[in-house]
Amino acid sequence: MKFILFSIFFVSSYFSFAKPTIRIKSGKWIGVLELTQNEKLYFEIRIDNKKSNCTIQIKNGEEIVPLNQPTINGDSVHVQFANFNTELIFKVVNKTSIQGRWVNHIKTNYEIPFKAYLSKATTVFPITKLSPVKNFDGRWKSSFKDMHGEEIAIGLFQQNGANATGTFLTETGDYRFLSGNVDSNTLYLSGFDGSHAYLFVGTQDDQGKIKGLFLSGTHHRSVWTAERNDTFQLSDADSITTFVGESKDDIILNFKNLDGTNFEYPNEQFKDKVVIIQIMGTWCANCMDETVYFKELYDKYNAKGLEIITVGYETGATFEECSKQLQAFQQRFNLKNTIVVGGNVRKNKVMDDFTFLSNFSSYPTSIFIDKKGNVARIHTGFSGPSTGKIYTDYKQETERLIEELINL
Repeated sequence: MKFILFSIFFVSSYFSFAKPTIRIKSGKWIGVLELTQNEKLYFEIRIDNKKSNCTIQIKNGEEIVPLNQPTINGDSVHVQFANFNTELIFKVVNKTSIQGRWVNHIKTNYEIPFKAYLSKATTVFPITKLSPVKNFDGRWKSSFKDMHGEEIAIGLFQQNGANATGTFLTETGDYRFLSGNVDSNTLYLSGFDGSHAYLFVGTQDDQGKIKGLFLSGTHHRSVWTAERNDTFQLSDADSITTFVGESKDDIILNFKNLDGTNFEYPNEQFKDKVVIIQIMGTWCANCMDETVYFKELYDKYNAKGLEIITVGYETGATFEECSKQLQAFQQRFNLKNTIVVGGNVRKNKVMDDFTFLSNFSSYPTSIFIDKKGNVARIHTGFSGPSTGKIYTDYKQETERLIEELINL
């Protein structure tokens, strides 16, 4: 979603500690990322500590995101997120408190203070009233504004008493699973996936309009407003990026495989095949969601004639660094499709490589090509499981398209 490396949701994982064990109590914990002195992102942690085995789960709605096995260095615990090059580093203060920092290795010198404590609270965010004054349930036309301009979105919120879940849908993807609470007339939503840390705070006025702040980690801040609107629609994701070549002969790609050998498209491997070209980056949470779905497509349709080419644009400065990031991604998701290195992540690089495209605006972008080599569809962004019916409708439409293209 966009090029700004941000986005967020609560995660769930487990890991087992070799001796010595971490001496903390089992139960519900509240995690806190201190974005500023006054603005804190809260999330729920579940800890089950049994002798030599400590299971930790961090939840964001229905989302589950794994962390790797931890390492213990002196009095500090290091736990890396499986899907991103980031980690939590913390010390045990006592049996009911840990404290440390979240370190994002994708960015240079980027870390945020982190702490967690055992809690008996029924809500994640500290609130003053368990009976909300305002109702945030429903569909909201939303606007995000900062010094760079305005982005229009759709807020999809579900409220159950003081608890709330939801997401924001944009033309380039969704903000994934968000959850939080309603305190009187103010909505608090957040998400944390190891790569992105989102905090949304919005107050509803007497006219039913919302105004508030959106923070992505410590590096981005914008004002957002919203009003209820059940009919507003975003631009069609299949019409944003377009094919501008004169014919299929203009669809030419030149990259390197993960081992450094040359890759060219078209070639015999993809002759008379339906092909999806996925433009993505391993740092991109929407790309990760799309990859999980594309793996399902590949497993289901590869034997019938579907091929997928994943072109990865990475944060590494060299080919070797980019390739290493993509190889780890390939192993993590057990991907069998073709994966090539696009290079360093920047918009102009994609436009230089894909000269037959116009108005490239988002990671991910996917190009669907029929068996004759013609473009059948170009889809901008990816709206994942947090969008509910929007996601399931997209899956049904995509599978209908693939079956039509295979049977042509």
